[in-house]
Formats: sequence, structure tokens, C-alpha cells
Amino acid sequence: MSKTKLTYFGVTGRAEPIRYMLAYAGVDFEDVTVHRADLLKIKHDLPLGEVPVLEFEGKTLYQSQAIYRFLAKRFNLEGNDEWDAYWCDVAVQTIVDVGLAFRRDRGWEKTEKEKSETGAIAEHASALAKAAYFVDKLESQLEKNDGHFLKGKLSYADFYLAGSISILNFQAGENIFANKPRLNALKEKIENLPAIRAYLEKRPAVKY
Repeated sequence: MSKTKLTYFGVTGRAEPIRYMLAYAGVDFEDVTVHRADLLKIKHDLPLGEVPVLEFEGKTLYQSQAIYRFLAKRFNLEGNDEWDAYWCDVAVQTIVDVGLAFRRDRGWEKTEKEKSETGAIAEHASALAKAAYFVDKLESQLEKNDGHFLKGKLSYADFYLAGSISILNFQAGENIFANKPRLNALKEKIENLPAIRAYLEKRPAVKY
């Protein structure tokens, strides 16, 4: 059987939910790190010139959202029917919306003087408020479903949340999940699954 290989930057980012699902399913995979400065050298070898790219069963998978859904189907992580799959997708898209709130807000790249001069402080406050709205919705969804995005079931949305919190907090510049006990409990539950814990123990240190 062809070797499974995941290519991405040396951070959690869009690849971490993929890593979590592969680890959970017991798939041994090669985690290939590409540095941003070197991406231009391999762009012509990538389907869309970007990462993540997953080599799986002799095929090349790309577009992160499509990879998540493919793995969810393959590993039975999208519930029992189309309605379960729909609610998984709703949860994942809402988590994506948290990140999109910070798309224009790149305050971590600016000095305090630059923030003041460019209006970045007000922009950041607006982004935090928008992200908080979506985070509240996610917390409420877990409350309705006994701590999961699908009631009584482990789903790919759970893995997506756990794998995304680090990058979302980095983008926000603070812990935007600090007062969300259910979201934090779900993250901890996923990270304490034996297969995920084993992956995290051997994962190289990352900035986010």
C-alpha cells in the first residue's frame, strides 16, 4: 500500500485536524514540513500551488475542507446520516468563521505605533467581537449536545475544533476560548484520546 504523506508548514494550522483524524484512525503517516520561503520551489508540483496536500492510498488530496470531509467519511466521523453530516459541516464552518474574523486583522505583525497609526486597534476590537459571537454559538451547540457537536457521538467537527484552537488564539492574540468550559473540555477530551495523546507527545514543538 502507498505511504500516506501530509505536506504542510511546521505549524498546526489547517493541517492539524487532518493529523488528528489520521492519528485517531491509526494511519501511519509521514508529516513533511515545508518552509514558507521554500514553497515557491515546489509550487509547480502541487495541484493548486498550496498546502496542505495529502497523499493517501496512491491519490493526491488537496483543499483542506475537502480533505476533512473525505477523512470523515472514510473513518466514520460524520454521524449516521445526512443530517448528522450537515450539523458537522455547520460546526466546522462556524469555526472557520471565527478565523475569518481575523482575516484583515493582522495586529500581531504590527508595532504598537503602527497599530495606532493604521487604526488596527479598533479593527482588532471589531474582529474580537465578531469572533466572540461565533465562539458563543459553538459553546451553545455543545451545551445542547452533551459536550459534542453531535449528541453522543464523536465527529470530525470535534477533531476540527481541537486542532484549530491553537491557531485561532494565535490570530486573536489572546485566549478567546478562556471562558468557554464546554469547548475547552471537548478539546481536552480529544487530546486525551490515546492515539491523539501519542501523536502530541511525539509532535515537534510548534509556535502555534
